[in-house]
Amino acid sequence: MLANKKQGPIPLLERLIVLDHDTPNCLILPVVDVDDQRILARGIDGDLSVPIPDAQVKISPEGRVYVLHASETYIQETKHLATVEQAVVLREAVNYQRPGAVERGPGLLMRVLPWIVALVLVILWATKK
Repeated sequence: MLANKKQGPIPLLERLIVLDHDTPNCLILPVVDVDDQRILARGIDGDLSVPIPDAQVKISPEGRVYVLHASETYIQETKHLATVEQAVVLREAVNYQRPGAVERGPGLLMRVLPWIVALVLVILWATKK
C-alpha cells in the first residue's frame, strides 16, 4: 500500500483498460482475479476474461493497469469466455467431493429390491401352475 500524508494508506487497485479499435471508446474495469493465464475483470454488462499475453502491463501509483487493444468482436468473445469459466466453476463446486471421501454406492434397498422382485415373480409363477 502507498502512504498518503493527508489520508493515510491508499489501497492498490488493479484495472483493465480496453481500447476499442473501431471506435474512440474505452472501458476501464476493476480487475477481480489474475492468474498465470488470464485476467478477470468485472464490467457493468458482464465480466471479461482476457488472456495475459494479449494485455500490456503498466504500473501506476495506484496499482497495476492492464491495457488491451481489441475490437468489439474480441470483447464479446472475452465476455463469453468469462461466462463459460463461471459455469465451470459452479459445476465443479456442485460436484465437489472432499479429498478422501468414500463414494457412496447404491443403498441397501436398491441392492435387495431386484432379488425381492425376482422372488415374488417366482412365487407367482409357481402358484399359477
